[in-house]
Amino acid sequence: MSQQPPAGPDFAAPGFAGCYRHPERITGITCQRCRRPICGECMRPASVGFQCPRCVAIGSRTSTPRTAFGAALSPGGGTATKILMAALALTYVIDLVTRGLVTSLLVMASDFVYLGQFWRLVTGALLSGTLIGLLMNLLVLWIAGRAIESELGAWRFVVLYLAAGLGGSTVFFLLAPLGGAVITSGAAVIGLLSANAIGKLKTKEDIRPDIGLLVLIVLYSVLIGFASLGWLSLIGGIAVGAITGYILAYAPRRNRSVVQVVGLLGVALVCLIAVVARMLL
Repeated sequence: MSQQPPAGPDFAAPGFAGCYRHPERITGITCQRCRRPICGECMRPASVGFQCPRCVAIGSRTSTPRTAFGAALSPGGGTATKILMAALALTYVIDLVTRGLVTSLLVMASDFVYLGQFWRLVTGALLSGTLIGLLMNLLVLWIAGRAIESELGAWRFVVLYLAAGLGGSTVFFLLAPLGGAVITSGAAVIGLLSANAIGKLKTKEDIRPDIGLLVLIVLYSVLIGFASLGWLSLIGGIAVGAITGYILAYAPRRNRSVVQVVGLLGVALVCLIAVVARMLL
């Protein structure tokens, strides 16, 4: 009985088909989204495998590139920074024209907080006090604020600014003697820088210059105004800015906005609870 020669290897692997855009080209690769066969010319690298040109085009229309904090990447920007700068300048001018009326209504003053005027815990961050104070705030916001806003997005940027101001007011209320008053725009601005350092920490950038700058600002404030205890608000701004920055930077990608909102509300609630507890003691 004659023996059949052994069959050679089968190179026609199952699942090979013609590319959906170039049927004459046989391929074993399929698009990760639509599962249609694609040839080498049609393969577009994706996070996993490859996608076809049509699915890549659809994805580019439906998904928006985002920063590590969840903000949408967009050209231009800095709108919230400019609005905040305009608000600081406007309150200064109105206060100047009304001879201190705006300050008397908005400044963080412990006595008035004891009377239930809790808005002062936040509105003190909209005042600058002196012209030099205003110019310093505007300079820092112009140089660093726009870059920070581009990473955070407008609403996160504004909330971070107000949260840092709230932190400065809270620490001042807890530790300063009764009867004290402080303008907390400096605490809000330094809180932005503190949160920015946390963002750099996540991206593994060198934050030693940032820490050195924060320490120098606090030391300078202590040296020129130790008796006024305004430096207490700077410490509060740095601490709450760092905590808020951590919440914004390290929130998980899934449901990130929800986690960030809940975390920010938690920070504000802790500050308010601390103020109320101090009032009851």
